[in-house]
Amino acid sequence: MARLIRILFCFFVASVFFQSAVAQRIRLFSDTSKNLRKIFLPVLVYTPETHVGIGGLGVALFKNIHETIPTRTSNVEMVFLYTSRHQIILIPRYTIFTRGEKWMFEGFGEELINFKDFYYGLGDKTPSSNIEEVTYNVLGWENRVGRKLFANRHLFVGAETRAIYYYDLKTEPNGLLENNKNTGYNGSKSVGLGPALTWDERDNVVNASRGFYWDFRYSAYLKELGGSVSYHRIIFDLRKYLTLNTAKRHILAFQLYNNFVRGEAPFKELAELGGPRVLRGYYRGRFRDNYMTAFQTEYRMPLYKRLGFVAFAGVAKVYSPESVNLEGLHYSYGGGLRFTINKKERLNLRLDWGKGDSENHGYFYLGFAESF
Repeated sequence: MARLIRILFCFFVASVFFQSAVAQRIRLFSDTSKNLRKIFLPVLVYTPETHVGIGGLGVALFKNIHETIPTRTSNVEMVFLYTSRHQIILIPRYTIFTRGEKWMFEGFGEELINFKDFYYGLGDKTPSSNIEEVTYNVLGWENRVGRKLFANRHLFVGAETRAIYYYDLKTEPNGLLENNKNTGYNGSKSVGLGPALTWDERDNVVNASRGFYWDFRYSAYLKELGGSVSYHRIIFDLRKYLTLNTAKRHILAFQLYNNFVRGEAPFKELAELGGPRVLRGYYRGRFRDNYMTAFQTEYRMPLYKRLGFVAFAGVAKVYSPESVNLEGLHYSYGGGLRFTINKKERLNLRLDWGKGDSENHGYFYLGFAESF
């Protein structure tokens, strides 16, 4: 454990110095008035799901400037990684506002090759002895478009489409997936469509310091749309950001996240607890079921110049529609360091440690941007 801490801290320091040197050379830290800013950086990440990953990050930041109506910064990014577990990861993502934020477009894609994962079964009380390895490839994309309803409010109503394809699954012989023949154990294709409502009053979509974010999505995944299975998903994502000290930039952030899945959903499409965004300190998918509710909070503060510190805690539960109760709650807590890569847009490199699962000493996460 101590050796891992030293290694990851060295990775973080090396990333800071190397990316600082690159940024200084190509003037990434200059807060210019140019409408388009580009960031190209080497990437070194670490998560329990990928272990060490090396690759590159490209980000474009721009504004569709309106003469009288303030418009927040749009961003388009692409991440490419090759990990020490021999995984290939390609993730494009974008949030684009038109002039005056009349329209909002959001998208997220993922292509995972030879992704090694662990499966523990379904429910909030699965023992660690259930662990079995599953390897698969993923090709997925989701797009959302929203139309602004009011001139002085960032309330968008629109629709979301999503398609995700799991293929070349390799499971352990006579394991849980093979014996139980869980939906999607030999691959699946899901295609969904539904309405989306977003009220986004954050001051910055990359790293908010004040405002709130309310997101509601319903998607129907149907065979008639081209999928191999049929199910339904509802997502509520509620966030609030408070600036406690404007001069010293102390921020308190809250998130309440709900993921409800009904129907013949593949096991990888069920609500998963854990990972770098929802309840750090648990392996992503350590607990999974049809429903999940999670609450987490984070305190963010600067330390010295571009260096900052965060402390966080959370509680979550996965459950089925037939067993809604407060038993089997899972808790996590932790802290981390931040280093600002782009000062104007507050894009951070982050190193977090989260403790949740009682059967391990905690997990480290080295990556970019905030968890929520």
